[in-house]
Amino acid sequence: MSPYAAAATAPISTAKNPVPITSAQLERVVVVESSRWLPSLLSDLRSLEVSGANVPGIGDFRVAPNTANNVRRLLTVISGASLPEPKLSPFSGGGIALSCSIGNSELTFTAYPDQNDFVFSRTNEDDELADEGILTLEQPRLASVITAFLAR
Repeated sequence: MSPYAAAATAPISTAKNPVPITSAQLERVVVVESSRWLPSLLSDLRSLEVSGANVPGIGDFRVAPNTANNVRRLLTVISGASLPEPKLSPFSGGGIALSCSIGNSELTFTAYPDQNDFVFSRTNEDDELADEGILTLEQPRLASVITAFLAR
């Protein structure tokens, strides 16, 4: 998946063809300027997926392909928000956590293998749990979780 594409369709217009063209094969373009961290984070995610290590006696830190794809979709959705650069943290079993910090506040989305939803948690400035739950990318609550985090 390109770091410049998301899963939604979008109209395209050209000077020769001013009428918008829509296609299920065309994808909405992500404006990288709003999230300069997106290309490098997608590259880091790909590296974890391809070359993550299975450390004997400690755990398998390879990110499962379906989990990486799910995180790519999340990154594309949240890239329009003015979030600080997220950090990726793989964990044994093929999952990965994506976390952003502002001061002592933190917003974390955790993706597990074979799951299309995300477990999230948001802490406040005192490092106390302010919100938690399970989200899908289609839920309107995702925007309100991000807004609450940015509002601190």
